[in-house]
Amino acid sequence: MLILVRHGQTGANARGLLCGRADLPLTDLGRHQARELAAALPRPSRVVSSPLRRARETAAALAPDAVEVDERWIEMDYG
Repeated sequence: MLILVRHGQTGANARGLLCGRADLPLTDLGRHQARELAAALPRPSRVVSSPLRRARETAAALAPDAVEVDERWIEMDYG
């Protein structure tokens, strides 16, 4: 089964902005969202993440020791 997950909230998301490739951390709420998601999902056998911090932080909540970073999953660059 494939489950796609969007990263938790960042400061830019909270203001309604698109982040693009800006390497922003999660807010406290975003970290809480990631932990809640991890609690609601079954333990994954594989987690693949964008290299951006917000995605890696979210992925780490799902599988702290098993996150694969894949450059091909990086967000779009809006210019």
